[in-house]
Order: sequence, then structure tokens, then C-alpha cells
Amino acid sequence: MTRFRLRASLVGSDPEIRREFDADGSLHLADLHDALQVMFGWRDSHLHQFTDADPYTHGAAGRRWESPFAPDAGDDTLSEYEFRMQDVLGTTDTLWYEYDFGDGWAVRIDVLDRFDGDPLFAPVVLQDGARRGPFEDSGGLHGYAEKLTIAADPQHPEHDEIVAWIRATVGPWATPTPDAFDLIGLQSELNLRFKPEESGYDPDEMSGIVKADAHRRAGDVGAASPLTVFAGQLPPPIRSELRRHLHAAGILDPVEISPDDAARIIRPFGWLMEAVGTDGLKLTAAGWMPGATVLEGMTRLGWMQEWSTIGKGNREDVTPPISVLRETAERMGLVRVVKGRLVLSAAAKKALGDPVLQLRLVVGGLYRRLSEAETDAAVLQLLAIADGTPRAQRWEAVAYGMEMCGWASSTGYAFTEQDIPHATFQADQVLMYIGDEYWKRRSERGVSADVRMFAREALR
Repeated sequence: MTRFRLRASLVGSDPEIRREFDADGSLHLADLHDALQVMFGWRDSHLHQFTDADPYTHGAAGRRWESPFAPDAGDDTLSEYEFRMQDVLGTTDTLWYEYDFGDGWAVRIDVLDRFDGDPLFAPVVLQDGARRGPFEDSGGLHGYAEKLTIAADPQHPEHDEIVAWIRATVGPWATPTPDAFDLIGLQSELNLRFKPEESGYDPDEMSGIVKADAHRRAGDVGAASPLTVFAGQLPPPIRSELRRHLHAAGILDPVEISPDDAARIIRPFGWLMEAVGTDGLKLTAAGWMPGATVLEGMTRLGWMQEWSTIGKGNREDVTPPISVLRETAERMGLVRVVKGRLVLSAAAKKALGDPVLQLRLVVGGLYRRLSEAETDAAVLQLLAIADGTPRAQRWEAVAYGMEMCGWASSTGYAFTEQDIPHATFQADQVLMYIGDEYWKRRSERGVSADVRMFAREALR
């Protein structure tokens, strides 16, 4: 079977947006469509077609191929599922690919070389390229160029509006930088699409981030990971963007946390588990922890300095730092009330004296009793912390991910900054006790190395 060296260039782009790649002639034009979508970073959200006649030549006759499932597919068009690249490029040196007839993207595909194929080669191998593909729905070449110009000029009156539009359109996981070109990341996506069994990842797992058994290391994400489950439900183009982002940010790298780090990161939860101990803690008649225990916690955790002007720190019912900690730990399954005593769960008992094991219990407990929507919101919140998304923009990252999963706000409109805290409330109740964050202002939380380390571990 013939193999082709192809050059795909976005017609009219300046600087040129191009890709050079090898493709096996056995692939159908539908496969070439998929490859071009991956390589140009588009989301397959618009109609497309192939033609062997220059679309810019008025009245030019030629063949036209498109999906037979397109709503306006006509009798005069050929099916891209029935024609192989060898059938088409065996008789012509140039093919045009048109995508999004509104924006009018046209990609000219030229045959640079033909040579014998080899079954050892991946079906599509990206060789070179330049610049990311234009944003979806950016208004064609003129609209795209105009948006880039405005975004680069902080003094432009529409700067903030366009930057917000780009963030909302591109999302938190695909780079908006126009000259970005990630050959390795794109090739990884091509391998997953065209030769999953040899990609190094589990071909039967939807997320595309779980390595095959032969390649899996200790600490790699597994099929039951919250991040894996979340990624698996995303639309394929968005999932592809997330995968590349996870690799680039190092979030899929194994996390190594020492006992000292673990003890420091979950210090309030660690104190509570140790205070309850193997024998449990007798509660007052009203169901509160003993005053001496509350005061000891406030003192050992270093919270009395901030609390001394508010209260004595020796009554749980009027000391929210301790009462909310206990309430959160109960929801997480670390402690529970049995016959007037606060006792540890069986797993928490086994973890006494082992900060790393206690950390894992806190990580697992974070998701306990969350609804599906709250679980997705928690994963997105943790991801935005782990990848260093600026605190002020995290709500946008959570909102984008929720919408990509099919969730909608209670009003039916796009999520707002006021909506997201409701979705992330339970996760935030845990996070405010991580890495001594409790007394920080909300706007200052979630940026320390300890919280980011916890977030990476909790995503696994």
C-alpha cells in the first residue's frame, strides 16, 4: 500500500498555519478528516467536505466527498467512508479540505512524496508544523486575526471582552497562544486515534490516560481514579485537549509524599484522628466534644491567636474551626458517633500513627457522599489548583468543565461566578483545612505547594 508525505496548509494564513505528515494510503478520507481535526486542534463541531477542485476557482468542477450523515448531504457527493486516500491521491497531487462553512476554513493538502508503506509505521505520523489552528467560531481569517490583535493590546477598548471570549471558547486546557505547536502531544493523540493498541495506553479505557499494564508504574493513575472517570465522560475533542494539558502540566506524574509532608498537609484532620484515638471520645450530653479537647485542638493547631478575640476556644458549639472540622470528617467517613461517643472508622484506626495512610483516607473521603455533579466539580477544582490556574480564574475552569460534561446551572443559563461555590462547597470544606489554609482569606487559598501537592494526590 502506498504511503503519502503530505503538506496541509490553511489557505490565506499569514504567518502560515501548516502541518506536514505521513499517512497510510489505506486510510479513508473520513480518517483523514479525523487526523486533520487533531492536528489543527479543532473540535469537529461543524460540517466539512473534501474536494479535488480549488474551491476558490469560480465554477470549477470536481469531485466532492463528505459524510453521508451530514444533514445536507446530496446525491451528487461521494461518501468519505467509501474512498481511501490511495483511491483519491493516486490520481491527483492536491486535495482541499473545507471545515466550518461559516468561518470558511480551507486547508490545501499537497502530495510531497509517495513511497511504499510499512506495517510497522503508525498510520499517521506528524513530521513538522507551525502554529496552532484558529479558534473555533472566531470569524474566519479576518475575525481570528482581529481577535489576536485585540487580545495582544491591553489598551484596546475591547481587550477584556475578547480575552474573556477566548478563555471561554478555548477553555482552560488548550493553549490560546497562536504560535504554539506541540508535535509530541499531537502525535500521542494521533496514536490513540489510529493505533491505540500500540500507543502505550489501555485501548479499552475511555479516558486515554490509563497506561497499558505493561507500561504502568507504581503511582500511575488507574481506571478508578476520579480524574480518569471524569476525563472519560468528556466529548472526544475536549478529552484530547485535557490529555495534552495533563501531560504538559505534569499532573499524571506519580506523586511522592513523605510522612513529614503528609502530616503537615493534613494536620487538622490528623489531630482530630489522634484526639479521638482507638478508644473514642465521650461526648457531652448535648453531643459535643469535651471542652478540654476543643481547647487542646485550638491550641495545638495554632488557632487560638486568631480566635482569642472571638471566644475562649473551649466549646465546640461556638467554635466553628473545630465543629466544622468534625462535621467534615464525619461526612468523609473518618469519624462517626456511636452511643454517645465519637469513634474512628475502622480504616482510620488502622491509619493511626501513619500520616501517609491518613492522607490517603482524607483524599478518598473528599469525594464521599458527593453527587455526580459535585464530584465533577471537585475534580475540576482540584485540577485548577494542581495546574496552577490563577485563583481568580478557577471558577471559569470549573464552569467550562461542568458544561463540557453536560451539566447546566439551576437557571438553565451558563454557570456564573456565583454558581460555582455551590457546586464545590463540600470539596472546599475539606480544602480549607489542608496545608494550614483555614485562616487565610478565600482569595488567598489554594496556591501553596502543600495544597497543590494534595490536589495532585486527590486527583488520582
